[in-house]
Amino acid sequence: MTVLAPERSRSTADCCPSYAAELAAKRANTDVTISALDAWRMDEVVAAVNRVTATALYQQTALRVAPPIARDTIQRVKGLFNGFDFHLTPAGPKLIEVNTNAGGAFYGALIDQIGWNEGNADAHPLGAWAQLFVQHFRAEWAPAGQGKLRTVAIVDDNPQDQFLKLEFELAAQMLRDAGIGAVIADPRDLAFRDGRLWHGTTPIDFVYNRLTSFALDRAEDAAIRDALLAGAVVVSPDPRTHALFACKRNLTLLGDDAFLRDTGIDEATLQTLIEAIPRTVVLTPSNAGDFWSNRERFYFKPMNGFGSRAVYDGAKLTAATWTQIAARTDYVAQERVDAERVEVAGHEPMRFDVRTFAYGASPFMRLARVYRGQTTNFRTPGGGFAPVRVRA
Repeated sequence: MTVLAPERSRSTADCCPSYAAELAAKRANTDVTISALDAWRMDEVVAAVNRVTATALYQQTALRVAPPIARDTIQRVKGLFNGFDFHLTPAGPKLIEVNTNAGGAFYGALIDQIGWNEGNADAHPLGAWAQLFVQHFRAEWAPAGQGKLRTVAIVDDNPQDQFLKLEFELAAQMLRDAGIGAVIADPRDLAFRDGRLWHGTTPIDFVYNRLTSFALDRAEDAAIRDALLAGAVVVSPDPRTHALFACKRNLTLLGDDAFLRDTGIDEATLQTLIEAIPRTVVLTPSNAGDFWSNRERFYFKPMNGFGSRAVYDGAKLTAATWTQIAARTDYVAQERVDAERVEVAGHEPMRFDVRTFAYGASPFMRLARVYRGQTTNFRTPGGGFAPVRVRA
């Protein structure tokens, strides 16, 4: 695993044995090795995306089509656990998509702990990751200027039933060990009253948002939405962060030479993005016919999708499904970039992507997702999360 983390330290707890079965169910039967050049290129792409998203023209353009809450709530947050997903190619890594509240970092920390236990010189113990993760929470909270961070709510729908629920438990434990109160909650467990967000009788300062209702526009999100609009809670990642980074429409801007030049960014940043981002185009009634004729060359993705849901490989599209997609206004067509394959013990070679986690423009972990099929999944025997090793 490639790591940008605190110095090695033995003053932290070992990986809890109770996590072993859950980790085994999510861990791939392989490691993934990449070149130092590809690792450097991915970090350059992360930095380039952050430089562009900070420009006035980009923000105006992206927020113009974003939900109102993304324009109306301006927090000074960078977004916890942003994930930049890459496919590796002979021409360098290609940025397939960006996800806010991306899953996997806590599993990556557990996998790294195993490497630490085995004497891997590049690995870090779980406690070092806890130190870094808590540092990110405190950094998100600090601009609010409200003193000490006291209580965090880790929020998702039916959290006890979520596929990656172990991440919630680890986040809560890391926060508590650092002296910060933490609860794991369904959004319906929260209430906004008397100018505060509450979980029962506990006031909530900060929401670590794992919801996939990115605009907080459902009835069950009302308490968080109202508290955010009132400036009564810090939410990370928030609707604005998602609108600026994770909406797949943004890839049409980040890969557009003319638009990038209009933002005023430097030539090196522009070239980094042009080389790394596959051609991505908003699907419209006027171009649908051309894309259908050339569908084998593209993937079709919902702009605000997540977890590979409703993503279609053009080569496998039926006419009936295409009719449904073409009738919508929230899809992009992305040029096909086939994922590389890795050898997996006891199985045929499998595809993989590399997720680079970053806080702001600073990458801190790389984790591969190994799978079989057209999109990432955890249904493949032998697949799952894999550590990323960098060869010199």
